Amino acid sequence: MECEDYANTITAERVRRVIEGVPDAKDAQLREGLGGSFTYCTLGEPLDLETMLTGDSLPAYSELAVYLLYTAAGISVDSTALEPRGDGWFFGDENTDYYLFYEPSIKWLQSNGAVFTEDQAKQIREANPGRSAVVFAAGKFIGQRELSGMNITFCQLPYELHRVGG
Repeated sequence: MECEDYANTITAERVRRVIEGVPDAKDAQLREGLGGSFTYCTLGEPLDLETMLTGDSLPAYSELAVYLLYTAAGISVDSTALEPRGDGWFFGDENTDYYLFYEPSIKWLQSNGAVFTEDQAKQIREANPGRSAVVFAAGKFIGQRELSGMNITFCQLPYELHRVGG
């Protein structure tokens, strides 16, 4: 953990050299490299439920999608892979289809456009029959019994950011 600006330029470079080898090192093992791997990560802004509820701080679609995919399935992905595509606000993995009906606008989130409908549920089932789906949206106009019969799990935003566990 490092909170300063030099983590990627100095600290990470030192770790890379130890893994790959340091040509001028006195120790033979260090010259050849010790092997292994490491991951360098940066943290984004925290998602705060209270500011989401007031509309004061709404995350971008990709930021929320990354967060939901990680909390729902334990999958880490680059946010650039999770932009809304086509008509379907889709993101997913090999086993489950994940849908996020969201725009970072409090006005949109309060509109009927943010609510998951029976027609959308049918479209999901027709597109990928037999697969399970998780849908995140501000509300729904379809009962849970119907969704369960379609193998769809509904999670209401922002209240259920942590509902589905991997």
